[in-house]
Amino acid sequence: MPTGTIRGVGATILGILVLVVLGASMGIASARLPDYAIYLALGVLLIAVAAIDLSLVPVLAVPAVFAVQRIGPMSGSDFLLGMAVLVSLLLLRGRGVVTMQPLLWSGAFYVALTAPQLILNRYAENYIEWAHELVLVLGAMIVGFVIGREGHARLALGVFVAMCVGIGAVAGVTALGNGFQPVYLGMWHKNAIGAFLMIGLIIAFANPPWLGWPRWLAWTAFAVCGIGMAAAQSRQAIVGALIGVVVIGLRPRFHNGKRSRWMWVILIPAAWFVYQEVMDQLASDDSFSSAAQRLTWYGASITVWLQSPLFGVGHRWWTTWHTGYGGFQPPNAELEVLTTVGIVGLIGFLGMFAGGLWALTRMNPVYGTLGLAVVAAKLAQSQFDLYWVAGHASLLWIVAGICYGVQERDRSEGIERVPHPVQTIWRRTRGVRI
Repeated sequence: MPTGTIRGVGATILGILVLVVLGASMGIASARLPDYAIYLALGVLLIAVAAIDLSLVPVLAVPAVFAVQRIGPMSGSDFLLGMAVLVSLLLLRGRGVVTMQPLLWSGAFYVALTAPQLILNRYAENYIEWAHELVLVLGAMIVGFVIGREGHARLALGVFVAMCVGIGAVAGVTALGNGFQPVYLGMWHKNAIGAFLMIGLIIAFANPPWLGWPRWLAWTAFAVCGIGMAAAQSRQAIVGALIGVVVIGLRPRFHNGKRSRWMWVILIPAAWFVYQEVMDQLASDDSFSSAAQRLTWYGASITVWLQSPLFGVGHRWWTTWHTGYGGFQPPNAELEVLTTVGIVGLIGFLGMFAGGLWALTRMNPVYGTLGLAVVAAKLAQSQFDLYWVAGHASLLWIVAGICYGVQERDRSEGIERVPHPVQTIWRRTRGVRI
């Protein structure tokens, strides 16, 4: 037999033996070590995907954001994101990543300004969470860039939106059966459902040309995600989605340069619904309503922050109780950052978002609009909900990184995507109707 054929047969036999060993190991682990069986199963999945194409491993980090359930010391999304970061660093090789430098500097600014508090707040949870946030920000940006540059943006975002459509459809049907009460699906809280569908809705509404989705498909996904958000009744996610839609709608459309008119049809009733719901809760005597509970948590968070205003009391103080308070995570991004890393950290946090939004605004709108809308929506949503949550806190930076990666891939292949001239009453292009 030719040498190439012998090597091919040998590789096939070796691959089969590896899969047999891994399968047997997973079976034994499931019986004797159930807490670690899922880790092994995820490891088998990573090996299988890497055997097909190593550049597909970072793609797993996108659908993995739905794996919010904790497996031992970390969530499933954390585990797969960590593996994706390691593979992405191997695939990075500096090819075009310099174009994403402004975004990376923005993330590094936050990480650097939160480092001094590690000296003052010396406990394990603080160190672990700081490293976790390093991965959720800088690691997620790199993973997104590799996904886009390797040509997997359509696959990654397509799988994510497809899962959002499935969740939205199930949530809508569930709401019909429970008398239109807020929907909870297994391990997903109604606010978690809303946060996922918010980003799915924004991706579908933006539908940049490099995704190649037909308009009917994008509008269907948009409608189903909207129905799912309404079923979950996650008001903060609805607010974030409105901000994302406004960002996209106020920027010229890719195919004709017009600004979207549909956004006003969406904005007005959705904004009225959120306003009415919040006012009703604040006017009621129920001290356990979500609005009243948030006010209580805001007050307690300020009390915790005042214990160390400049540098904060450290990450995850609500699980350690070393401040005398615990059992709740501040449902506001700035309050959480103030309590954990103080005024210095808040400067870094706001600088990270200001720098990221500015960098995405300056990009070619064909690429940058989607990232800009997702980052702005997440920031708006986190004013009324948790920010540093596994999965949710990485997804916005993955999407932003994908935008840079797709732009770099198109540049290297000589593809030029020029946004259409803006159409206004005073400036029109022949053949385009306003």
